[in-house]
Amino acid sequence: MIGRKVIAALTSGILMIAMYSIFGGIGTGVFYGMYLLPIIFVYGIPSSMLSDYATKSLTGTKRIVASFLIHLFLAALFVPIPSLISGYKIDTWFTGVTGLLDTFFLINASIAALLLWLTDELMKNKTCQTKRRKCLNWIGGLRI
Repeated sequence: MIGRKVIAALTSGILMIAMYSIFGGIGTGVFYGMYLLPIIFVYGIPSSMLSDYATKSLTGTKRIVASFLIHLFLAALFVPIPSLISGYKIDTWFTGVTGLLDTFFLINASIAALLLWLTDELMKNKTCQTKRRKCLNWIGGLRI
């Protein structure tokens, strides 16, 4: 499970870097990648493991929806909890420059959580697993 989570986190981080590189240039993508990848590994992987643990008794669509909501909820908690611990004033959250910064972090955390959830669910899917295995066998069959 941890291996799948690491691969899903790395994939979602690379997708975020690619997205920022397309919209803002290579420098912007690398800058956000340096900020985003460690946070995905330190906060995203344990959050995703917590989501799997919390939804292990559910099956089918209920598990998928509950996992999605837990991922988004924990991503939304990523912004205010460190702010409250550091003594940041709550009444200035969505006003002024600091409010824009909090909104920016909230949007990035939500997109990263969505991508982490999506890549992890695709890696769990049996159809995707067989297609991935066939592709890897084909790549392994290519010999020089």
